[in-house]
Amino acid sequence: MKTILILIPCMMLLFCLLGYWTNRQLEVTKENLSIDNLPNALNNTRILHVSDIHYERLRVPLKKLLTAAEKEQPDVIFVTGDTVDRTEDVTQSHIQELINDLAAIAPTYVIEGNHERTSGQYEEWRELMLNSKATLLENSVITIQLKGQPITLVGLKNGVTDLPFEEKTKINKSYPAFILAHHPETFSLYIEHFFNYPIKAIFSGHAHGGQIRLPFIDGLLSPNQGFFPEYTNGPYLLAEKPETTLFVSRGLANSSFPFRINNHPHLISLSLSDSTPLTSE
Repeated sequence: MKTILILIPCMMLLFCLLGYWTNRQLEVTKENLSIDNLPNALNNTRILHVSDIHYERLRVPLKKLLTAAEKEQPDVIFVTGDTVDRTEDVTQSHIQELINDLAAIAPTYVIEGNHERTSGQYEEWRELMLNSKATLLENSVITIQLKGQPITLVGLKNGVTDLPFEEKTKINKSYPAFILAHHPETFSLYIEHFFNYPIKAIFSGHAHGGQIRLPFIDGLLSPNQGFFPEYTNGPYLLAEKPETTLFVSRGLANSSFPFRINNHPHLISLSLSDSTPLTSE
């Protein structure tokens, strides 16, 4: 009995120390996306995917985060929601400064997540983003230039899985297109609603990597997916449209549950390549 009484607090202390340490680490995952008939100029284009900053709860040192982001030499940066935590005072947040720091590295595009939407200070957050050096996408379709080539970005608001037909007509079917949408659990709905469009990848966060990652099982618990969630980390495909890949970032910080176990804060560094087979002359 005495042994158990000693062992339990020791295990709890170890758990807390491990969580404290993990929250301050940073992992950059290298991914590749092969696209048929990708213009030569877009080969090796780099996309940095950032998600779930939860600014007030962020424990990764800012210098470490920005140094890692700069090291990847991205051509564009996608920030897929939950930049702030619903518990923080947005008017006192320094999230705009961090977004500006990212935008100084590469053109940066931001969408909202559930925490911005439910913070009670959504309009204040929106003003910060609109007055930042990044571009806020709000259920909108835009065409941007990367290395002199056009690509389409679709930015969805929190919980939205589709856009009006009039907005979809802005998606040029000759250009590769990418969706930024906070929630990965509605992957199949994005596929369904944008099935006839050249969506090459969807970028999401929200799942926090399942919070505690178990060997051979993966994430333990994620919001909106419950226990043993399906979409928590990295690339996923659906048989219905294998040319569209879902990339889920484990995110940078936590929300109500304060610790991560076996689940470092996470950036995705994605390189584009042409999957078209070479033909012999």
